[in-house]
Amino acid sequence: MKMTLRVRLLGTIIGAVVLFFLVSVIATRVVLQRDLFNLGKSEVTNGAGAFSGYWNSHRDLIKLLVSQDAASSALLKAVQSHDAAQLQDQLANIARTSNLSFLTVVDANGKVLARANGMQPGSLASESIVARALTGETVSTAAILTKKELAAEGLALQAQMTITNAEGAAAGTSTSGLALVAAAPMSDAADRTIGAVYGGVLLNHAYDIVDQSTKALGGKTAILQGDVIVSSNIKTKQGLREVDRQVHDAKTVVATGTPFTGTERIGPIDYIAHIDPILNDQSKVVGALWYGIPRAQITGIIAHTTNTLLFWGLLAMILALFLAIPIVERLSKHLATRSKQVRTAAKELGVVIVGSEVSGDHVAQTKTTIEKSGAIIDELAKAGDASGKLAQLKSLNDEALGDVIVIDTLSQEMSSRMKQAVDRVSELNEVAGGLNELVTGEQS
Repeated sequence: MKMTLRVRLLGTIIGAVVLFFLVSVIATRVVLQRDLFNLGKSEVTNGAGAFSGYWNSHRDLIKLLVSQDAASSALLKAVQSHDAAQLQDQLANIARTSNLSFLTVVDANGKVLARANGMQPGSLASESIVARALTGETVSTAAILTKKELAAEGLALQAQMTITNAEGAAAGTSTSGLALVAAAPMSDAADRTIGAVYGGVLLNHAYDIVDQSTKALGGKTAILQGDVIVSSNIKTKQGLREVDRQVHDAKTVVATGTPFTGTERIGPIDYIAHIDPILNDQSKVVGALWYGIPRAQITGIIAHTTNTLLFWGLLAMILALFLAIPIVERLSKHLATRSKQVRTAAKELGVVIVGSEVSGDHVAQTKTTIEKSGAIIDELAKAGDASGKLAQLKSLNDEALGDVIVIDTLSQEMSSRMKQAVDRVSELNEVAGGLNELVTGEQS
């Protein structure tokens, strides 16, 4: 069954609307995906910059606290009196109120006089940061503390890690730790260096920095020792903190010192993340700062926008069809009416043509009759006509014959024209039939 004009027009309209709609949705989704991911990268880069600033301010705060402790008259008196018990109590109180993981005082030779977490004898003279403090310099930096150093400060258990790789498989253990540390010289009344204060914050499994920064900045943050997360507020499937896990793209950052921005999968979630290297006072990479936002935030916006376009696009398509269907109906009815009129006119014209052909045949018959009557008159004239009436009759017959000859000539010309008209009427009938079939789908 052939499709009617109505169906074809509606199909064309629907097809055009659907094609336009699909192209618009696809183009919008592609552009949104590109622009929003670029925006997401820009956002995490800015957020990472703010996180780095927060990190630096925290490092400077530790430096300030240690400097203030080094200038404390109470600590200075305890050092000068060699009262180790009193010095330890003071250090413990200061560390607790200042949120420092450890706080240690050494003499001018680097020998440990007291520690906030309990007396562990030893010397820190070989520690570069302490050695610089004993020369009168105040220093703060990020540092990797060894198992021995952590044990001396009573922090070995906090730093222990069972490391998993980026895929969640076991990847080894670690007993070292990442810390923000500072050291400042202690001077007597004569401005002679008599010792130094050394303290800091161990970042392994400590979450103040990441929680405070996230509260201020949003997103998710993590601190990495090398390429291993030691502190974060990223959640696992079980809702726990994601720690002691390697971050795949952090390896390159630690190896080259080059920041990374891109898509990073940690646990079950994909993030748009930025990773910056952490440098110590010797410009050596010791870890990394990680900042990211869930990629689902971007894909959620894309999905919401796409769904909105789909909803309003479908609504617009329904409205378009609601308006188009009556127009197509009116057009189809109008064409069907015109088709019938054309077919009726063609039939009437065909009747006229047939009538003209009959008239042409009648003229030919009349001509033949007049010619026959002329021949009879000629025969009678040969027999003699005294009255002259036959001569008059012949004259009239000849005149009638001339008129009939003219009429016959015109009739033949008309017949030729009528044949052409017949062809045109046939074509007109075909056009009318095709138009009727196109509009109604019915053959006639």
